[in-house]
Amino acid sequence: LRGAKGCLFEGGIRVPSVASYPAVFPKGQTRQQLVTGCDWFPTIAELTGATLPKNRRVDGKSMVSVVKSNEATSPHKSFYWQLGSGTRAQWVVRQGDWKLLGNPRDNSKKGPLGASDKLFLANLKQDESEMKNLAADNPDVVKELTELQKKYFAEINEQ
Repeated sequence: LRGAKGCLFEGGIRVPSVASYPAVFPKGQTRQQLVTGCDWFPTIAELTGATLPKNRRVDGKSMVSVVKSNEATSPHKSFYWQLGSGTRAQWVVRQGDWKLLGNPRDNSKKGPLGASDKLFLANLKQDESEMKNLAADNPDVVKELTELQKKYFAEINEQ
């Protein structure tokens, strides 16, 4: 995959996980649904019957349904990542198969990034390697995901 530590292409943020809970989880299966590291807290809370804190925002969502069934949908309709701050911060908003990167960096140097790639749109179902910027061909998707990014960013800065 394109990317490495310190960037938001899939090679920098996609991490494999292994989970074993024989009484609950099926054995020897893999999943492709979007889940994130912050999903472990609500997942473990659900499995143990613990209550999530009411006075704190929890970004993660339980992934128990995903781990139990390959047919389950991702617990996230969309998700936002950000590295750094200010106008040079890298950010990503993902919704379904679409992923919009703002100010992307590619520490793996697997593909070129030019001035026209300040907004880099990928469809992970069509191109998991994120080698071609689809932004110019999909302005409506770019607009929708840019608005979603602004909403996420505003929510973060309100806290």
